[in-house]
Amino acid sequence: MKHIRLTLIILLAFNALSAQKKIEIPETSAVNWFVKRLPEQLERFHFKDLKSSKDSLNIRIWKRHEIFNLSCNNTFSSEFIIRTGGADFVSTSHKFGEDISKALLTSFDANNMHKLKDDSFRGIDGSFVYIEIATKNKYKVVSYWSPRSDRSEDCKSLLQFLDDMHQAVNSKELYNTFLNSLPVGGYSWGMSSLRIERFLDDKAEKTDFYVMAERKIKRKLGINEKTDHWKYPVLIIDHKPAQFASLNKYSMKDIKKFEIIKPNNSQTSLYGTNGARGVIRVETKQ
Repeated sequence: MKHIRLTLIILLAFNALSAQKKIEIPETSAVNWFVKRLPEQLERFHFKDLKSSKDSLNIRIWKRHEIFNLSCNNTFSSEFIIRTGGADFVSTSHKFGEDISKALLTSFDANNMHKLKDDSFRGIDGSFVYIEIATKNKYKVVSYWSPRSDRSEDCKSLLQFLDDMHQAVNSKELYNTFLNSLPVGGYSWGMSSLRIERFLDDKAEKTDFYVMAERKIKRKLGINEKTDHWKYPVLIIDHKPAQFASLNKYSMKDIKKFEIIKPNNSQTSLYGTNGARGVIRVETKQ
């Protein structure tokens, strides 16, 4: 509790004598881009605008595939959101109570997060982390490009807080659950894309070819109910990528060639990262 009181005292000292909230937004292209898009993002996720919030303290961290909110007023609460990329994104939200929220506020204080300054470093491969910090009297935004601990003390502090946050909310398990819950299809993820695949439900009506193909794919590539759905092999039918459900369009009499290529086979390199889990090639008689 001592750390929490100290944090609130320090953060409430943000221009406490001013009747109007002080706004600190760096005049950089990265932050300007973030601020310009912010109203749309607030509406999309049903977030309040921290610039006008009267809470004692609000912290919001935006990363490419996650958003973290920490609120302190009469109570302490936090929220961790995971999202895919793109306009047609999919997201999930997890809320946490006082114990986890207080622990993260203590980490916020211990890592001097309220003192963070905007980082001017820019790179090629990576992504931005944007941080909003708001009290009753002050609102500020800072940005970091793929922070590394050897770059600055601020980067080190930010990474430590993010590590504490990920451990507190068990983000690894949350990510696995989220990704495995996604419907079949392709999604924007990281610097590339994510492909989610599934076999048909056991109750579905299946052709003789589908039944044979599913059995052989599972046995040869070791796929079972524990296999993550983004770690399935790529399917190529008549030289075009296809979803596993497409196998059910054909019966044995329609098939000219059916081939399973294991991940350690050099032929998988022809399919780039998509072939890293193996390749299923099907040629039909058309």
